Amino acid sequence: MSQTADQSSQRDQDVPQRGGPVSPRRLLGALREVTLAAMRAPTPTEVALVAATQVCQLMECDEAVVRWWNPERASLELLADTRPDRTGRAGDLASGEGAVGLAFSTAAPVIVEDYAHWEHRVSSSIAVGSGVAVPLVIQDSAAGALAIYSRVSRSYKETDVQLLALFADQVAPVLEAALLRIASQRATRRADATDRQLRDMLDAALDAHVVMDAEGRITRWNAQAEAMFGWRHDEIVGKELAATLIPPELREAHRKGLAHYLKTGDGPILRRRVEVEALRKNGISFPVEITVAPIGTTEGPAFSAFLRDISERHQVEQQLRRLAMHDALTGLPNRLLLYDRAEQSFANAQRTKSSVALLLMDLDGFKDINDAYGHHVGDVLLQEVSVRLREGLRGSDTVARLGGDEFAVLLPDTDLPGSLAAAKTLRSSLDAPLTIEGVRMPVGSSIGIALFPAHGDDPLTLLRRADIAMYVAKRRGSGVALYEEGSDLEGAARLGLASDLREALERGDLHLHYQPVISLATKRVCMMEALARWDHPRLGLVSPTEFIPLAERSGLMPQLSTWALTTALGKAREWQKRGISIAVNMAVSDLSDTTFPDRVRAAVEEAGVEPAVLHLEVTESGVMSEPERILTCLERLRDIGVQLAIDDFGTGSSSLAYLHRLPIQACKIDRSFIRRLTSQASSVAIVRATIELAHALDLRVIAEGVEDAETLEVLRGMGCDLAQGYFISEAIPDHATEAWMAGSFWVGANA
Repeated sequence: MSQTADQSSQRDQDVPQRGGPVSPRRLLGALREVTLAAMRAPTPTEVALVAATQVCQLMECDEAVVRWWNPERASLELLADTRPDRTGRAGDLASGEGAVGLAFSTAAPVIVEDYAHWEHRVSSSIAVGSGVAVPLVIQDSAAGALAIYSRVSRSYKETDVQLLALFADQVAPVLEAALLRIASQRATRRADATDRQLRDMLDAALDAHVVMDAEGRITRWNAQAEAMFGWRHDEIVGKELAATLIPPELREAHRKGLAHYLKTGDGPILRRRVEVEALRKNGISFPVEITVAPIGTTEGPAFSAFLRDISERHQVEQQLRRLAMHDALTGLPNRLLLYDRAEQSFANAQRTKSSVALLLMDLDGFKDINDAYGHHVGDVLLQEVSVRLREGLRGSDTVARLGGDEFAVLLPDTDLPGSLAAAKTLRSSLDAPLTIEGVRMPVGSSIGIALFPAHGDDPLTLLRRADIAMYVAKRRGSGVALYEEGSDLEGAARLGLASDLREALERGDLHLHYQPVISLATKRVCMMEALARWDHPRLGLVSPTEFIPLAERSGLMPQLSTWALTTALGKAREWQKRGISIAVNMAVSDLSDTTFPDRVRAAVEEAGVEPAVLHLEVTESGVMSEPERILTCLERLRDIGVQLAIDDFGTGSSSLAYLHRLPIQACKIDRSFIRRLTSQASSVAIVRATIELAHALDLRVIAEGVEDAETLEVLRGMGCDLAQGYFISEAIPDHATEAWMAGSFWVGANA
């Protein structure tokens, strides 16, 4: 194929196809245009108009607007509108007014497919059919909103909304930086105008002023020039300008340019502002903005130059470029820079017939750490994690932070075995717990892997498929998963998981399984722990580690905990005569809910069982999230008469003084210690010390995760009270509990 044909093919690939996906190249191009405008445009409106125009072209819409929050006026100001005639468009909007105001107030996208039948009040009289508004977010807070409109009613694909939100996420910090820069420049110009009225002559002296004769010697030198270059007037006058103020590599070009002007009268840089490198007395070069004009003197032609040090301006521009390409918290590349490097890696891989791996990682339990210790501790943890992730990788690899606790790793020239090895290295780097403010915090992770070109040929597709694989790794508990063809449908189905959970609770589609807990003294079952299970009609079994946090985030926890209590106590009524009690896990949000003790009391009374039959468990880290508030709730539960236990004891950071205050009757040793009990001396010491401590506090000890007879006997020898685990029995479905009890060694066995 000819070079011309190659170029034509490339242009054809860059031309957007109506209704087709937007290429990363077009997205990067649009964002670059906004970044350039942010560095150069003299007004905020011009920067915002570039953003609105670019998103119109990117999304193939009819109109777009950009609004920014003005805290002094408590309104969303109209920064840009792609319509030449703004008649009918509201100048200011209140938070929550119209689609734009709603997107701002909720910090979430608002989609209007038909304005004529929209339930909310429309904020303008302009005839539009449909639109999408997304928030402009700065550091987790909405600072404005971006909206696109079509003149006809239409539906919007989820990928369209995601693309618009991605564009807004990248544009928001650039707009903010531009607004700050323009405000600073306006303040400077106002100050300059005021001073100029009184001191016109002094203005000139604010810049370095240098006069050079026709032979290139310096003849005049003001005080600002002394401060800028470090040369005193008596040291510099009479010296050649090229030999003193110009870096060595540029001196010959300066001399030739001077000779050319004296011969022809042609001077390309005369009477213009140009940026050049200058040299200080100490030999350090720096950027200056210079204006040179020829002047006539009694000695012949000469040149007057005003110079301004623009080092600070260059630093600001570099910071703007860095802000546009890097995460502010960790300093890692952001999504935009990741896409740029991914495109380069893909191009190289095509030439060399190699593959590229893209890994997506998120941290397990990060939300719990944020909730328990505050966002400032979460920020420090993310910074520490970013340092660890970079260790052990090659110089050509890229670690990027995409937002929240989500990281991406780009591995050029890497095949499947190499990507699996890299994933193992990344997870191993987080094995040692982090210590922040004196608290040891174990950090786990889940990683999804997608490969170029096997799983996609553009960054957006590959990242989406790595995200799907990561979700599979999290659900399976495997830590790492490779993208599998066809799993996109599964990922799309999970987007409606919250509404599915709500419907499952209403229909009674959730079930409880029961895991036996035995007394080590009698070898008899004395308690059954109720564990929620959700068999989704499309997705299969959904892990409790997935749907319980989802219930907390979506406000469904009260319904879920009430259902679990009511159902479990119904079984407890059947088992009470056998001396078997029931254990139910509590979420942190339950203990923060002032109505929870009342709901527990009502459930116990409705079931007609003794309160002591019910054992409620809460994790150690959960107790420490809001110590005083949760202590009050636990005391109210104790007064009802239910039994209370600390779950996963030894993995949190509770102090002995606080633990002693808790109205609990038992603690459960985390399975991570029990699993290593017969192989690690350190685990033996930890478990023995925990049992002795608990008994000193008059607490019963439950060991979870018992998987063999040897471990059970070791625990019995240490004086542990209760045990559960796969060696005794895995969790049993409700319908199978009676059959298990009828045939189990642990029911009715003698000591």
